[in-house]
Amino acid sequence: MVAGHTGFLIPAKSNAITQGKPWVWYAPTLKGLPGKEERWMFERFLDAGISIAGLDVGESYGSPKGNELYSQFHKTMTTTRNLSEKPVLLGRSRGGLMTLSWATENPTKVAAFAGIYPVCNLSSYPGIPNAAGAFAMKPEALLFRLKEFNPIDKLAGLAKAGVPLFAIHGDVDTVVPLEANSGLMKDRYRALGGTMELVLPKGQGHNMWSGFFESKELVEFVKTHAHQRLMLSSPVNYQVIQRSTKSGGTIPIRGHFTLFENSPILVEARVIVPEKPSQWRLISELKTNGPWEGFLEAPAGGWYRLEIRAMTKETVVAQAVVHPIGIGEVFVVAGQSNSANYGEQRLKPKSERVVALGNNHWQYANDPQPGASGDAGSFLPPFGDRIQATLNVPVGLVSCGVGATSVREWLPKGQSFPNPPTLLGNVKQLGNGDWESKGDLFETLCLRMKQLGPNGFRAVLWHQGESDANQADPTRTLPGKSYREFLEVVIQKSRKKVGWEVPWFIAQATYHVPGDESSPDIRDAQSFLWKNGIALEGPDTDSLKGLFRSEQGKGVHFSAKGQQEHAALWAEKVTPWLKDQLKEGK
Repeated sequence: MVAGHTGFLIPAKSNAITQGKPWVWYAPTLKGLPGKEERWMFERFLDAGISIAGLDVGESYGSPKGNELYSQFHKTMTTTRNLSEKPVLLGRSRGGLMTLSWATENPTKVAAFAGIYPVCNLSSYPGIPNAAGAFAMKPEALLFRLKEFNPIDKLAGLAKAGVPLFAIHGDVDTVVPLEANSGLMKDRYRALGGTMELVLPKGQGHNMWSGFFESKELVEFVKTHAHQRLMLSSPVNYQVIQRSTKSGGTIPIRGHFTLFENSPILVEARVIVPEKPSQWRLISELKTNGPWEGFLEAPAGGWYRLEIRAMTKETVVAQAVVHPIGIGEVFVVAGQSNSANYGEQRLKPKSERVVALGNNHWQYANDPQPGASGDAGSFLPPFGDRIQATLNVPVGLVSCGVGATSVREWLPKGQSFPNPPTLLGNVKQLGNGDWESKGDLFETLCLRMKQLGPNGFRAVLWHQGESDANQADPTRTLPGKSYREFLEVVIQKSRKKVGWEVPWFIAQATYHVPGDESSPDIRDAQSFLWKNGIALEGPDTDSLKGLFRSEQGKGVHFSAKGQQEHAALWAEKVTPWLKDQLKEGK
């Protein structure tokens, strides 16, 4: 009994762990539930050392009162019963509403969530009038405060905590419609940078079809995330690994392991490639607690599924999954507004194999691009589509662009110059009257490069120059010679900082508005770098005029049409070079 409510606990059949025992938290726990339908998957959880528990909180519909009872239940299970602090939540139908509501309030206490046609949206089921009583409100009051309580509107905390989600949901469910529940949750969660796997049995509704309760995908998901022995830091879901040759690349696998036995632990991994046999490969041997790393060769392409398992005496004691993952092409993009999110229209890639690096996670490369300033559109989704379609591998994009920045602001800390740029946020004045860069943008750029590892991306795409050319205050205009020298410093010093000869593509970019369409001085400086082997030739985007620019041709940023053409120009420069690199085995 917990606070006067009946709970249940089915202890695992075998579990050598004395602390932090893994468990599944099932809901709803009502009369007759869990039922015989759950037996198949429950037995597999128990055989894997995972206990199962739940609490009857009545028809709470995820209300504050129900969440409070769940918090008391969690405390009891993790203290008195000595179960793990982070259970996997398993919600069947309206049990999804109960568990998800508690999870959104306690994201750091959740290992994962799995659902069988789960209710995710209070307004979809049971509907505001029917739910109002559980919330001790009138329907109109609950409707007014719906986003305060509705789990589908409160997913950000779970995404930030990196909680993976799973659901199996029939595509013709009329009781708990897919599009208003699991489907909507998947779209919103991925937009937040979270990961969710959704299995859609065709022609199934809200019924007792055995496939819902005997889903191997659901069982493997729960088993993977209930055991917290094997924690991965790299790679992560949706990550693209830069291939080292045309045919493949090496996946660096890093994590942390907590040993509960004295026997050595063998870590094995395999990549599941569709229609090809996959073999386990030994990547590390662990003898102590703590961090570890290993490496696994994989063919170019994807999406793939990476599986890792820890074994002792031929027994699997922990496992982890990264899905999806790809081996392809990765690009870092830097510069000012037209390299960032200042285009006229937010774009999305047509291919699901074009992704972007966010804050320690990968996501679909929908505008605005994570990591860059601005909140509008960019050329990157169509650029990624073009590279992906041409080379048939996943593409990863890493954005660092900052609007209105001068090359002076991208210099390393302490690099001085006589005249400041137009904006002063990233520079400071010295006592002798000169100016110097604070180095923040340079450090951020290098950090993003180093995050990908040595040779972990194909090239930097640099689009910048407008804020150094033809400024209203002539003293803020940068002479071409100085621009060339400063950009070369950024390139060479960043290469030294990250430890390898990073290729840089330099665009010709000086356009402002009609009548101020180029700066020959800065353009010569940009072309000097590729003519002298310091960088590679990027596109001439000053050529994009008229309706390729925003505000019906009056603006400096690109219109939706211009974003597409901008992408095409970049692809025209990058693709031939890239094909040459692949021919040479690089």
